[in-house]
Amino acid sequence: MAQERDELLDHDYDGIKEYDNPLPGWWLWLFYGTILFSLIYLPYYLLGMGLSSAEMYEQEMAMARQMHPQTAAMAPSPAAPAGAMAPGMPMAGHGAEHTDSGIADAAMVGNAEAIAAGRTIFLTSCMPCHGDKGQGIIGPNLTDKYWLHGNRYNDIVNTIVNGVPDKGMIAWKTALNPQKINQVSAYVMSIRGTNPPNPKPPQGQEYSE
Repeated sequence: MAQERDELLDHDYDGIKEYDNPLPGWWLWLFYGTILFSLIYLPYYLLGMGLSSAEMYEQEMAMARQMHPQTAAMAPSPAAPAGAMAPGMPMAGHGAEHTDSGIADAAMVGNAEAIAAGRTIFLTSCMPCHGDKGQGIIGPNLTDKYWLHGNRYNDIVNTIVNGVPDKGMIAWKTALNPQKINQVSAYVMSIRGTNPPNPKPPQGQEYSE
């Protein structure tokens, strides 16, 4: 015999009676479904039946290498130590602390259109920390000979891509696409030696170029 809903139980607390209200059927089936899912999920991943995160990464990179061999080949392996370079990858300049992003396009350097587009991006995204002319505010002065993370074009791209979390600079790779990152990097290269007013004191290693 099916149980009646809202069955009055044989409880009485100072005149307060208690009903047995069964849970909705949809809720019970959802709960049973989560139990069934866990019985499949746990052995699949914990016992090695499914791909680990590292294995999935390697699988995706293998597909990417087939489609874009030059770019994907420069991506670091997840098993490599932090800051390690992929085989054949050029080393960053002295003082660089970031893994090579593999997206640097040196053809942007000196390109008037790229510099103009980069200036717009700089004034929108970089000015609060580096000033409207790159003179430095919270972030370092970008117009002098002193650099914290390398002064080469590739170093600048890498710093923008990966950010400097311990200094409060975010990784812009999630907000800017590779083209925009290269454009703003080209703009930063173009303002070297411009000597803007009220520059921030030098920080980092001095470079001759």
